[in-house]
Amino acid sequence: MKNKISLKGKVKILDSGVEKCVLKPKNKPVKDLFDYLDSRNYNSHPKVLEESEKEVKYEYTEGEKSTSLIPLAKHISHLHESTTYYKEVSTSKYKNIYNKLIDNVDYLKDFYQRKIMEIDNERYMSPSSYLLARNYSLFNSNLIFIEKEINKWYNLVKDKTKERVSVIHNNLKKDNLLLGKDEILTGWDNFIVDTPVLDLYKLYKNEYLDNDFKEMLNYYLEEYKLNKEEISLFTFLISMPPILKVETNEIEKVKEVKRVVNYLNRTNKLIKSGVFD
Repeated sequence: MKNKISLKGKVKILDSGVEKCVLKPKNKPVKDLFDYLDSRNYNSHPKVLEESEKEVKYEYTEGEKSTSLIPLAKHISHLHESTTYYKEVSTSKYKNIYNKLIDNVDYLKDFYQRKIMEIDNERYMSPSSYLLARNYSLFNSNLIFIEKEINKWYNLVKDKTKERVSVIHNNLKKDNLLLGKDEILTGWDNFIVDTPVLDLYKLYKNEYLDNDFKEMLNYYLEEYKLNKEEISLFTFLISMPPILKVETNEIEKVKEVKRVVNYLNRTNKLIKSGVFD
């Protein structure tokens, strides 16, 4: 019997009638990673059947995609806790990061100040301009807050010679988690070793709109406590306002301003919720 092949994006699902497997283009070697995770008592990952230079063949896993961040929170905290270690770091690394962050804040300040100047020169203010002008104080106060948090973070890390790191999935979304007989976390193509904050930051950016992130963090922090510098890092990373996308249609411009304002309001609410107290 010939294999039946179905496609989901770049992923191939092969069904021989006896067994099913998944073929994905290879971005990074994952077999060694999964062997390491197994040795650290984290085995909620796909099973690699074969890994070639260009493709990875996985065992097919039956399951429904998670519709909640709560089960994912438990997997993330377990992944981070299981693979945490401290690595040597030079103080120049933190200085370089600090300079880049401050440069980014300065760029955002200039970007939104120029937007307001352009609006001031409009003879008749458009709906999107009016919405941005009405919320300018939100952007401005947010950037002042971020600058203070960056300085607070830098004062905490500038003299440190070791950094807490772990295996980072690096592209977390709730539908990466398959719920079935076994719970399997998929999508490891971009894994790295870095600060655990990176996973939380990317998950927030991917899922903030439709999920209660405070509840998710409460579950995560039960298993894996963040230290002061990690909390500060997460706080100012998620607080960075997105750059407004260039839109030609006024309706789309209004939607874009609303999107960014909504992001800032939701993020401010999370930070003020006391989740890290």
